Amino acid sequence: MALRKPRTAAPVTVNKKLVIDSAWAVDPLIGQGEVFTCAWHALINATTPALKALQSSIPQVTVATQKPVSTGSKSGITWGTWHYGKDFYTYWCGDVATLLHSASLTDNERETVLLRARKAEAQGAIVFATGAKLTHEVPHKPESNIEHIGLVFARAV
Repeated sequence: MALRKPRTAAPVTVNKKLVIDSAWAVDPLIGQGEVFTCAWHALINATTPALKALQSSIPQVTVATQKPVSTGSKSGITWGTWHYGKDFYTYWCGDVATLLHSASLTDNERETVLLRARKAEAQGAIVFATGAKLTHEVPHKPESNIEHIGLVFARAV
């Protein structure tokens, strides 16, 4: 199955603000607050206007008191990595299609995420994907098998 890059309602520029409408996760045990927490941690050093706008718009979440071990950005997604015992926990956020290429989802789950994102975009929303993964080493590029996939729905004001 080929993933095509979804069209966003309107490009987000530096001076645009976003209003977060809601969040949704593939796993029903992951709450909206956890999706927001994942997004906030991933966006700690966001560089694109859309991701910076998203970071400043996320509702108040519990944040890590220490700084990330590593951050990065590539192909429309950004991430932040923290120590998790002897391992590392990385949070990812950004373009839906790009993140889904690296997601550990079944074909049915992947299609469900894409349909939700496309429906929201057709209604004028800007959609961002989130994910998280525990690794033994610090990632320096988008990892494969990213877990805990969620979506954040926003609109530009």
